Amino acid sequence: MAAYYIEHKAHISSVATVLTVAVPVALYIGLLYAMYAYLLRQTDRLHLWLLFGTALVLAASVVAAMAWLDMAMCLIILMFAPVVTIVGYEAGGHRHRMAALERSLHEGEAAR
Repeated sequence: MAAYYIEHKAHISSVATVLTVAVPVALYIGLLYAMYAYLLRQTDRLHLWLLFGTALVLAASVVAAMAWLDMAMCLIILMFAPVVTIVGYEAGGHRHRMAALERSLHEGEAAR
């Protein structure tokens, strides 16, 4: 849809165009965190911060479209939404994941 908008072939607004990309990205990232919480039966405070940061970036891309910023700039802003999670995990999230896996294993052993 964004390519059609850039080529002036789309008949929707810039905000709607950004939302056609932002909503699937938000759903995908949200479902990744939901699957993690479901499989390990626990939530992590770091995940909530990462989701909040991701939501801010997604909202920034929509606000940029509302401010009539160029579509390419809106998509560049949107591109950074998954980067929040990547940087968060590279900075220390892997330690949180290992601790969560260990807690899950100990809870499983205690239940037996």
